[in-house]
Amino acid sequence: MKVKNVDRKILKLLQEDSRRPFRKIATDLKISEPTLYNRVKKLQEELVIEGFTTIINPDAVGFPYLAFIMLTVEPAKEEEIINKLMNLPEIMELHILFGEKNILLKIRSQDIDSIRNFINNGLRSMEGILKTETYLSMKTEKETHMIPI
Repeated sequence: MKVKNVDRKILKLLQEDSRRPFRKIATDLKISEPTLYNRVKKLQEELVIEGFTTIINPDAVGFPYLAFIMLTVEPAKEEEIINKLMNLPEIMELHILFGEKNILLKIRSQDIDSIRNFINNGLRSMEGILKTETYLSMKTEKETHMIPI
């Protein structure tokens, strides 16, 4: 699907506040509410909009620790390892990389011991993971889900 200019404007406004009333968005964009509804529905069907969610402050719910874990895995085991990792609730993001380190994980945790246990009892127990390298974030200066449309 080619994203039209009006769709980009809709997406920008929804990114800023996904709870913004359709009536207000339609008025701001000078389109009818049914047109807006149909455009958003189409964007959802085409998976341009993958969902609507609530962004939670991790510190407020007891997950102040943020770690990035780089994995070096055997190439022959990469797909199998990725499938196992996809099922682990601790992992917020999983990225496949070029280079010696093939996988980057982002996890949030309640404490340092939980991160250590995740690495020692979870990751290092998986056959095919050759090396882990963990980076603990001291402070997050910027974190956003906004695409610069």
